[in-house]
Amino acid sequence: MATGPKNSKSQSVTARIAHEIIEGMEQVKETGESTGQFINSAMLGEIKRRLRKKSKQETD
Repeated sequence: MATGPKNSKSQSVTARIAHEIIEGMEQVKETGESTGQFINSAMLGEIKRRLRKKSKQETD
């Protein structure tokens, strides 16, 4: 059982998300995929994209 918003493996965050984005997420989530799984996957993808962009800008 979680004892707070942060433990040794994860951290809970709260954010306001526009209704259109939530609706879009619900449309594309895979069967059995939780909202948390979708958000984790999306965040990891965005982190990788930004790191690649930053790396490319530094080499130019």
